Amino acid sequence: MSYESVRVANLPPPRGHVVEESPGVHREELLREAARFFGWTRLGPDIRDALTSDVDELVVKGAIREADGFLMPADGD
Repeated sequence: MSYESVRVANLPPPRGHVVEESPGVHREELLREAARFFGWTRLGPDIRDALTSDVDELVVKGAIREADGFLMPADGD
């Protein structure tokens, strides 16, 4: 599977809800978890950039929020 064809927002449960199931997850941890889900053993620059772009988009859209380096559900739950 190529990194161009994946989106963090489309991860199915449980990894798609890593942010929702924790009090806050560090961005780097979320990137690693997403990479593992897709079978990648490391985060190369292309994969990191693609996943980071997805996370940034989720923050901009208000689907998740970021505070002090941690990602949380947008509603604060």
